[in-house]
Amino acid sequence: MGRRSVHSPEELRQLILSSARTIIEKNGLPGLSAREIAKLIGYSPGTLYNIFENLDDVLLTLQINTLGDVYEKMVGTPEGGTPEDTLDALADTYLEFALNNRHLWNLLFAHQLPDGVAAPAALHNHVNNGMKLIQNALAPLMPASSDSETDAAARTLWVGVHGITAIAVTQKGPTITTNTARDHVRRLTSTYVAGLKAIAARQCAKSDGTGIASQSRALGD
Repeated sequence: MGRRSVHSPEELRQLILSSARTIIEKNGLPGLSAREIAKLIGYSPGTLYNIFENLDDVLLTLQINTLGDVYEKMVGTPEGGTPEDTLDALADTYLEFALNNRHLWNLLFAHQLPDGVAAPAALHNHVNNGMKLIQNALAPLMPASSDSETDAAARTLWVGVHGITAIAVTQKGPTITTNTARDHVRRLTSTYVAGLKAIAARQCAKSDGTGIASQSRALGD
């Protein structure tokens, strides 16, 4: 039976979120229920519904908070001496967070919003802010590109980083493991950076009026 409330609504809100996070960290998403949260905080299950609309609301708030944690880790990553160094550092930070917080990281993708429920702005803001860090690192490599092109390049690169991370976290790939994931991520970023440098060089050659073909002939001479 629940005890008489001795917490303010905001204190209860934080207590519920903290307890839900603890349960997920220990047992994963399948272990979470209103009853388990209530048991941990010492209140009746009905208390949860006085603070949150439902369990989905709790999970959505945890998703927002977890994305915020990911962003805070990434924004605190020191910039490297080169764009590639910075990208490597950001990717390492993302991978490390996922490996150290597997159940919470999985929550970001395992829990789907109910039909008809739009993702809140806070969720999009954390994602877009994270992408801005990648864009800033890529910008020196794409001097002739528009902001939208740099944004697209950042998201494309991060899809690859995320894919490697997902395989490492879920341990569903025979070649990408927790021990090899960092090497795969760095190989991806270095290859991507090399490609962007090659594109920039071609664009520069065209703007100079030389062109790749004339450059090749000159080298052949």
